[in-house]
Amino acid sequence: MSFLDVIKGMDVVPYPHEEDYDIFQKSVYVLYSHDRRFQLGYLLPLVVTELDRSGLVFVDKDSRSVQLAPELSTVELRSDKLNQMATEWKNAGLFSTLDGWRNELYTIYSPEKEPYMYLERALCPLLGVVMYGVHINGYVRTKEGLKLWIPRRSATKQTFPGMLDNTVAGGLGYPHGLMETCIKECYEEAGLTEDIVKQNLRNVGVMSFFYQSKKGDYTTEAGLLQPEVEYLYDLEMSGKTLPSPVDGEAEDFQLLGIPQICDLVKSGQFTPTCSGVIIDFLMRHGYLVPENEPHYIELAARLHRNLPFPLR
Repeated sequence: MSFLDVIKGMDVVPYPHEEDYDIFQKSVYVLYSHDRRFQLGYLLPLVVTELDRSGLVFVDKDSRSVQLAPELSTVELRSDKLNQMATEWKNAGLFSTLDGWRNELYTIYSPEKEPYMYLERALCPLLGVVMYGVHINGYVRTKEGLKLWIPRRSATKQTFPGMLDNTVAGGLGYPHGLMETCIKECYEEAGLTEDIVKQNLRNVGVMSFFYQSKKGDYTTEAGLLQPEVEYLYDLEMSGKTLPSPVDGEAEDFQLLGIPQICDLVKSGQFTPTCSGVIIDFLMRHGYLVPENEPHYIELAARLHRNLPFPLR
């Protein structure tokens, strides 16, 4: 694959200028806030059917829109009612996505960047709301150039088992802040101490994209629409600092050079999101430049998609 092919496996949902955008518009529903002031996400019909039965929304099939009930007028009401609904769905076995229940809340935001509701992490893909995370590139300077610490995901992971990852990555759960999440994930996934993280971690930007596991599928859970934002960090590490798995989410770590990493990205060995993070790293550090990458502008654009929902 080319790097553009790889990015299109991460930023999947069609853009308005693409030929399958009309099919997308006719196949999904827009989820609106309780006062219909703003969009929250895109829904598949199979989810809309269950939402309609919940009594927590108004469904307009003509406009293909779903509005949260006006009486859900506070953060607490919205959070309590929707998470209670998700629990009922989980107990009834309605959606396999809920098998990944985390007992972890994600914050959904209003246009004023205030919390609009707090939702169970496993519910978020079903409602198509924006999810946030952190991704950290742990790298070492060597005589041969920069090398990255690359873990392999555990074979028992529910998603993308056995694939390659960024050095550390994790979701941004409520009520944790960005640095707190980075410190927590760096220890849990790589055994890195708080001192190492605080002294060497550097924010290098943000990545936004619109994922769909199975492109163009609007009838099964494989087609759930997932807008995502990832805060990106570089963590320069000395040759003496060796990451090691603590929580069992990674099998091991390898220190790999850039040429080998490029080959692994192009052969689909990394998870979709991690592929995007690697490509962003290659662009920022001068390995991917307009002179050697014919799709440079589109790569940059797809790594920073303008999502039509309120953001953090």
